[in-house]
Amino acid sequence: MMVEPSKTSATPLIDELTRKMTAAWRRRRDSEHGYRGFHTCTCGVWSDNKNHWVGDGDGLLTNSLCVHYLAFHRDDIPQEELDKVRALTYGEEEPNEKELAKPKR
Repeated sequence: MMVEPSKTSATPLIDELTRKMTAAWRRRRDSEHGYRGFHTCTCGVWSDNKNHWVGDGDGLLTNSLCVHYLAFHRDDIPQEELDKVRALTYGEEEPNEKELAKPKR
């Protein structure tokens, strides 16, 4: 799940999907290679410089802002991507402040 959000919610949406992604994120597989740059969200939050996979099999490709996107930019996530998150099978866990990455602007 890679997102280029255009809108930011002032309050995080912490629901089933955010908690499912949090649980999957904590069991992710990280790329062994880093990139020279990183992604800056429209709200000013930075990702790390690696690709990450969550889920079974090949997994869902994402970056370190996946929980942040669901919490603060839900309206910009395509339904197809939300369906992939809904299908994750790692249960639900509450996100912490680092995973939520509160918007900077």
